[in-house]
Amino acid sequence: MADVVVSEGGDAPDAGTAEASAHAAAVAEGATAVQAEQAAVAAEEAKAAAEVALGAAQANLDAGLAVEGATATAEMAAAQATVSAEMVHEALSAQTAAITALTEELKASRKAAAPAEPKKRSPDRQPGDGGGGIRLTRR
Repeated sequence: MADVVVSEGGDAPDAGTAEASAHAAAVAEGATAVQAEQAAVAAEEAKAAAEVALGAAQANLDAGLAVEGATATAEMAAAQATVSAEMVHEALSAQTAAITALTEELKASRKAAAPAEPKKRSPDRQPGDGGGGIRLTRR
């Protein structure tokens, strides 16, 4: 901002008051013009700053909408994952129950198919031994 200096007295020390007033008015008019020009520049800069701020606000709004959409998508995916996890848990429970039932069925069928307990055999003995000699065992 240019500084305007008003000095009184001019070249002629006996100048009239009308002339001094006219000079002061001209100086004031010049200062007003400079200030008006500076105000116009400042207004243009303020307008440009407002446009930048408006653009930033719009970008912020767009980003917020994108985040909102991503949040909704994430919530839906989480709900689907929960349902899938529950389905996997149910399938594993059913599979475990089926394996347990098959195991029990297999045990029962083996038990039913097993021959009766074999009779205990007496240990092998040496022929002619009346029970008091060397005992032989099959291996």
